[in-house]
Amino acid sequence: MKSVARRLSTRLYWIVGLCVTLTVLILISVSMSVQQRTLIAQAEAKLTQTADVFKTTLDVILLTRQEALRNLAANLSRWQDNTHPMLEDEAALKQLFDHLWVVDARGRVVDEYPKLGALDENLSIERNAMFLRAQQSDDYFLTSPQNSYYTSELIVNAVVPVRDADGSFAGAVVGAFSLHNNMVLNRIITTPIGRNGYVAIVNRQAQVIAHPEPRMVGMPLGDDFEFLQGAISDSSQQTGMTEDAQGTESIQVVRSLAGGDWFLVTSLSLAEAMQPVHQLRRVQWIVGGITIVMSLLFLTWIVRTSLRPLVRLQNEVSAIKEGRLIQLTEPGLDELRQLVFRFNGLLAQNEAAQHALQQRQAYLDQILKTSSAGLFMADVTGQIEYVNPRLTTITGFNARELQQSGFLPHLSGIHRDRFAQRVHLALEEEASLSLELEMRHSEGQLLWLSLETAPVFSEGLCIGHVGTVTDITAQQQKIEALRHAAHEDTLTGLLNRRGIEKAMQNLFIEARSNQQALMVLALDLDNFKQLNDDYGHAFGDSILKNVAAMLRRFTRDSDVLGRLGGDEFVIFLPNCPLQQGERIASELVRAIGNLKDTKGTVLPVTVSIGVAALQEDDSSVAMLLGRADIAAYEAKHAGRNQWATASD
Repeated sequence: MKSVARRLSTRLYWIVGLCVTLTVLILISVSMSVQQRTLIAQAEAKLTQTADVFKTTLDVILLTRQEALRNLAANLSRWQDNTHPMLEDEAALKQLFDHLWVVDARGRVVDEYPKLGALDENLSIERNAMFLRAQQSDDYFLTSPQNSYYTSELIVNAVVPVRDADGSFAGAVVGAFSLHNNMVLNRIITTPIGRNGYVAIVNRQAQVIAHPEPRMVGMPLGDDFEFLQGAISDSSQQTGMTEDAQGTESIQVVRSLAGGDWFLVTSLSLAEAMQPVHQLRRVQWIVGGITIVMSLLFLTWIVRTSLRPLVRLQNEVSAIKEGRLIQLTEPGLDELRQLVFRFNGLLAQNEAAQHALQQRQAYLDQILKTSSAGLFMADVTGQIEYVNPRLTTITGFNARELQQSGFLPHLSGIHRDRFAQRVHLALEEEASLSLELEMRHSEGQLLWLSLETAPVFSEGLCIGHVGTVTDITAQQQKIEALRHAAHEDTLTGLLNRRGIEKAMQNLFIEARSNQQALMVLALDLDNFKQLNDDYGHAFGDSILKNVAAMLRRFTRDSDVLGRLGGDEFVIFLPNCPLQQGERIASELVRAIGNLKDTKGTVLPVTVSIGVAALQEDDSSVAMLLGRADIAAYEAKHAGRNQWATASD
């Protein structure tokens, strides 16, 4: 399954197929979106047209009633007690309203039409909200739906306040008309808009004035009529989408009617508006599916045809790998022709590089075999992978034995733990290593070996370690012989001046003969005379002993340590590079500055050290030691408790 997924043909199928599918889906989606917007726009236009037609009709009706009542109110403003004109004489008003009242300034009905009993009962509406509003108003207004005084049917009262010549409230003219038995309202609200659309009228108090469902008349609008309530609040003409409590979306158009108290609403459910697009969507999905399938079939044929040259190239590469072919044949496609040309060029370069590598390998093998030093290679874990013949001669163990066991089992006990710790640290830190070890030869005799290793890096990554092994048994024996001769300082156990002079002369000759590095450190304790004067010679002797012990801790067994006298010491480091000598000097300065006695008390002693390396123009060891002394003087002059390297 994984191999199929990694094929170029499979990836082409997926990529192109996905692109075709996405393109078709996007086109269908865009088409549906355009169709939806178009249908919504058409539905909004239809609702707007219907709303505008009904608005014109209702505006005429409402303005006619408003003007008739205002004319009557104007006539009544000229009342002289009960000398006002009778309502039964107002023929126009009787056609516009179901019944009429004339109310005086105290709220008593002083005239009505038709005569239904309010006048005979001397009805007073002094505390009625409609009358109270009329007292505060100066113009025509419509009341909220309320039950008729005569019957239980819902009516709306149109009211015009009457003012006398002084502008004082003189009464009101009230015209009532039914909400259920009104021919004009019923004709409007029963006008069909689609299958589920409707026309309704609401007032500014968000109460239903007219609705196709009679139970809704007089009811307040619910919270799910947020869009309509917003239009009423803004007294604006709006068109938009709304959603009821059941989640049904609708398109609504709201128009403010004459007088501003009523609002006309035309509504159509979004689902009904979108009905024409459903069939078209099914057709689009079918066409899109067929298009995708046909495109994928065509794509399969194109991919198979286009990949035939690649299949041929794959077979030829396999033949080259098996040695049945030397180079690729030139294909017909320009793109592949460039690839084949470069591949064949790489084959030629690879063959030349292999030949050159074989020559270098042969040269390297000869160097490793004839080297006078023992050489070995180890992986990043320290496992030996290669040893040269010289190393087997030095140790007496053959290559297989050294590769299997390494050096550790053949070391003497005192050196085994030290070797294991230093090797572990070098592997962990990918650092160089320098050790002198006592090892037992395969035939039983003890050997002194100098072991140097260094990490090998490739592109910043450690890939192993290489090392050299030198037999220093004879050199170590000479040093041991000097140590046991009568050249030791009785106080510190180090070589005295006589012993150090002999030892450094031998080291100088050996370094010159073998062209090896030789390092010397000249040490001078700071303010030692003052310590003797302040604390006594016994205290000074204890400091000298502690300093000598510290020098042994930081040097190798092959290094030569001596006390020239007083507070002056010298260290010779054979086969030691300058950087390592400077590192030892730095560590000694820090360690002696923190030297403590047996009770843990820091001793008041510091040291100045001069470092010098053997140069070609040093004709004697005295010149080398003299340069180290000068460097020590410079360190002391610069402030003590530091080291300095002699200049070339």
